Amino acid sequence: MYQPDVKITDLIGKGDFTLSAEVIPPRNGANRERILAQIESLLKTGAEFLSVTKGAGGSLRGGSLPIAQAIKEQFGFPCIAHFTCRDILPEEVENQLVDHHYFGIRNILALRGDPPQGEKEWKARPGAYNYAFELIEQIKKLNQGKYLERPGFKSTGQDKTDFCIGCAVYPDHPNQGERIEFFRKKVEAGAEYGITQMVFDHSSYGEFLETCAKEGLDIPILLGTRILKSKEQAKRMTDRFDVPISKKYFDSLPDETKTASQNQITDCFLEFVEDLKAVGAPGIHLFVINDTDSAIKALATMTTQPEVFAEEAHA
Repeated sequence: MYQPDVKITDLIGKGDFTLSAEVIPPRNGANRERILAQIESLLKTGAEFLSVTKGAGGSLRGGSLPIAQAIKEQFGFPCIAHFTCRDILPEEVENQLVDHHYFGIRNILALRGDPPQGEKEWKARPGAYNYAFELIEQIKKLNQGKYLERPGFKSTGQDKTDFCIGCAVYPDHPNQGERIEFFRKKVEAGAEYGITQMVFDHSSYGEFLETCAKEGLDIPILLGTRILKSKEQAKRMTDRFDVPISKKYFDSLPDETKTASQNQITDCFLEFVEDLKAVGAPGIHLFVINDTDSAIKALATMTTQPEVFAEEAHA
């Protein structure tokens, strides 16, 4: 029905350092022109592919599928559609994934989904999945042509889907054993690539990659991060998401956002990216949120001066 998308695994982990970004659908009912302008700017300045969330903090906004479709069809770039399962049943999972397949969406980031902000205890809808690996298992079965049995209906002539399955990765999960075991469950269930939570410490990410390699968990793991503007913002981010920041990155940041120039912010981030490349990151995935300008500046710098960036990264 629609042109199938390029699979993300054909782009990452192939030797070249990839640049990509994550965008958030507008609030339900908001004008769509702003998100389309943001997408166009990110792609023009160097993003090789994008991902579209289901909304931050458990907001579960609509628009993920049509925005992903627009990125693929209107702009001609690959896209990852986030897919959460905490509020839908397996039957609904199947129906929605078939919609994605018909639209030519091939890249899925399979997520359990966050609870709404302020909700301390996580609870799935009764009958829904409690863990992301269960969703990944269902998607893998669809890729094998194995659909859910419907009472009173005989399954015949069911086509295989062709999804490239991604998963969330947590290199800074507080429990060292769980951070690997949770990831292992997802890989064994069928995950083909991963994207990390917000990471601001190259050393902890590098150690996680080394551990994964030793454990035989060899799918590419994109580094998800956000461009920081100041020490005060870094403290807020690391406290909120309970992740560390390297001393080198923190010390390089301005004390306050209002004192920082865009060039200074970009320089600090590019130094951080150099460290990420040094520990083996296959690429960076920028969480843009409400700061498109910083993302555009960083992407433009890395793509318009690739030889300089490459020399600095391997110095």
